[in-house]
Amino acid sequence: MFHTTDPRDEQISWSELQKASDPELVRQLRSGNNDAFAVLVDRYQRLVLTVALRIVKEECEAEDVVQTVFLEVFKNVGKFDASRGTLKMWLLQYAYSRSINRRRYLEHRQHYSQLELDDAESERHCTEAVRFDRLSPGETSRFVRQALKALNPKQQLAIELVYFEGFTLEEAAQRTGETLSSMRHHYYRGLMKLREFITATSSTLAENSSATPIELEVPNPTPRPI
Repeated sequence: MFHTTDPRDEQISWSELQKASDPELVRQLRSGNNDAFAVLVDRYQRLVLTVALRIVKEECEAEDVVQTVFLEVFKNVGKFDASRGTLKMWLLQYAYSRSINRRRYLEHRQHYSQLELDDAESERHCTEAVRFDRLSPGETSRFVRQALKALNPKQQLAIELVYFEGFTLEEAAQRTGETLSSMRHHYYRGLMKLREFITATSSTLAENSSATPIELEVPNPTPRPI
């Protein structure tokens, strides 16, 4: 007589979940261990919130975006493929796309003041769009790695800390020992170089995707605490 093993029998404890790798968290969540989702949220909530706040500008709106992102991740966890990219990159794709959608909705509802709209428009002059949504996480990861190679080490570190890790400019400066003005300079120059790389390759990406773009943002001259 053959016995089948219930995937739930393989669930691990809360303490083990906190030490588990991202792929293991996903496997546990798929097996029905909802505690894995709590660990996943705790691990990446700050990153998603920082991305959302950078785009929608208001904390209450950013928190709504965070809830939306993690709800969609929970519903679509079966679509995650660790062999094609990291969970972190997958979450970032959700975070940026949902934040931009919310920003556009709020602009349409005239939620922002004219000053805020002017400020956002000035930022767009320093940014270019990359169409990521229809790329796999692995393709996105490869594209990002190629783009970062165009930067010097300090610019790479600034982009990784602020754009991908979710640190503020002030936090990144403290973490690296740089002054705030130096960190802002490295981040700004890094984004400008990424813009050049993106501009050179965006036409190729556009042929393969018609998805909503993800925008690289340059912070205001007066940094906003996050």
